[in-house]
Amino acid sequence: MPIWKLTPTDLADPAWQASKHRGEAVTRAASENAARRVTALTFRLGDTSEGAPWINPALVKAEQIEDARYDPTGASAVLDPAA
Repeated sequence: MPIWKLTPTDLADPAWQASKHRGEAVTRAASENAARRVTALTFRLGDTSEGAPWINPALVKAEQIEDARYDPTGASAVLDPAA
């Protein structure tokens, strides 16, 4: 499964109040959209159903990476930082 690096691009946006993590995240997921959803659910605060801002491309850049530190086998999950 692909590995994705999600990098916040606009931390001034109020949507970040819905996330307990505001730095880069590395996520294993089948697609960019899946990586955004998994990351949003992992870092959401309270009852925020969407876990914004991770799903918003205007606030978070997503890129597929290859890095030997991260195992591409297994279920979708945030790999770094450990949640």
